[in-house]
Amino acid sequence: MPKRDMHKINNFDMTLEECRAVFDTLEDLVIVDADGYLKYLSPDMYPVIEAYNKKPIPDSIVGKHISEIHPATKILNALDERNFDELCFYFASDVTNIARIKAIKQNGKIVGAIDYDYFTDGTSLKTFIDKIYEYSRKGFINLQDTFQSMLEESRNESVIKYVVTDIIGKSQSIRELRMQIGKIAESDSTVLVTGKTGCGKELVAHSIHNLSLRCKKKMIEVNCAAIPDSLFESELFGYEEGAFTGAKRGGQKGLFERADKSTIFLDEVDQLPFHVQPKLLRVLQEKEVTRIGGVPKPLDIRVIAATNKDLWQLVKDGKFREDLYYRLNVVELDIPPLKERKEDIPLLVNHQLMKLNKEISRDIKGVSNDVIEVFMNYDWPGNVRELNNVLEHAVNVCRDEFIRLEDLGNFIYKTAGRMLDISFDSDNPLEDIRNNAEKEAIKTALKLTNNNRSKAAELLKISRTALYDKINKLKL
Repeated sequence: MPKRDMHKINNFDMTLEECRAVFDTLEDLVIVDADGYLKYLSPDMYPVIEAYNKKPIPDSIVGKHISEIHPATKILNALDERNFDELCFYFASDVTNIARIKAIKQNGKIVGAIDYDYFTDGTSLKTFIDKIYEYSRKGFINLQDTFQSMLEESRNESVIKYVVTDIIGKSQSIRELRMQIGKIAESDSTVLVTGKTGCGKELVAHSIHNLSLRCKKKMIEVNCAAIPDSLFESELFGYEEGAFTGAKRGGQKGLFERADKSTIFLDEVDQLPFHVQPKLLRVLQEKEVTRIGGVPKPLDIRVIAATNKDLWQLVKDGKFREDLYYRLNVVELDIPPLKERKEDIPLLVNHQLMKLNKEISRDIKGVSNDVIEVFMNYDWPGNVRELNNVLEHAVNVCRDEFIRLEDLGNFIYKTAGRMLDISFDSDNPLEDIRNNAEKEAIKTALKLTNNNRSKAAELLKISRTALYDKINKLKL
């Protein structure tokens, strides 16, 4: 055998099992033959593809065409002899994947292709960029000019408020939400975003707009709860000169006209006055707007509405038009409350801490295990907004590298979670209330510190001896 061929063999010594282990380690790896038929699909691709297709993957997939199993894939581009982009973005596969596709060649002929992820989500990409920026700042690599030009360009152009990578979470519900946004972004269909207060409805609306073909124009935001009833019609639809006393010379564009060729976001749409609802219905049905005192004008617009109320219940109560409800609810995106996706809390905490460190010029490394345990046991009625507010308070008062229980302030008392029982039939109601309050406070402190009495005493700001006395006195 020629020496060069021996060299090729000598640099490879792996069994089939070892090769399989390497393949399984690479994230979101796909391998196809020259005709696009599957040779390998990594295990972590299964839930992603199943969530996208809304159906399970067949038990046997090897030998099936990749377009049958994974319709959103771009790997087939690599089988074309013409030039193609090796770096590709997947907005349909959990929305934020950044992958590389490469042709496999033997003797100059394409015999297959591979597709594997550089970054599986926006969080990992942001971590990479932050690390590159840190190395550049320290002088390990020279990218200062590149970062500076990026910053200057972003200042000169319209500022993007939120993108889909700002929807943080690894839970199935959040992965599906990001995937739905990727699917509907390029459509012009009206979207109704529902969810409890503080879930991130505005974030979702911006994500849809910034993934759409309308993203080059600024999205117009309207808080329906902040406009007085008497001004609603003129603010939304505009007016012509002389339409009413006090009308400006030349008239005025309404918010819908300003959103032409773009997107309008109607937040708290449940607060829309009943007398204005027929005009909004006409905008949605006819794609035209009529100023007060004017004539209809064509309008190219996409409407995204949001509410934290049950709109259908408002319809049944006669407070919201049924026909408008159906026009708004073409595509519904429901944002799950934080208490239903608590596995996302550590990711949300880390993301918010990085953001707060930059805003407040701090260097908080993280939160203690005790704090995470408290966060995981709390139901978060204010959702992500409440979590962010708790962390902002903690970052401001923390004097250590890690946020601890004592940095959470009054939030600790919320976690007790129940009202005290009061009986006015006892001989000394006030004494009973005082004892019950102390009992609940001590129980909470012990729970938060995993029954570490020294830490509980520190949390209650009393001596350990005083804590022992109270435990004995209250028969805990």
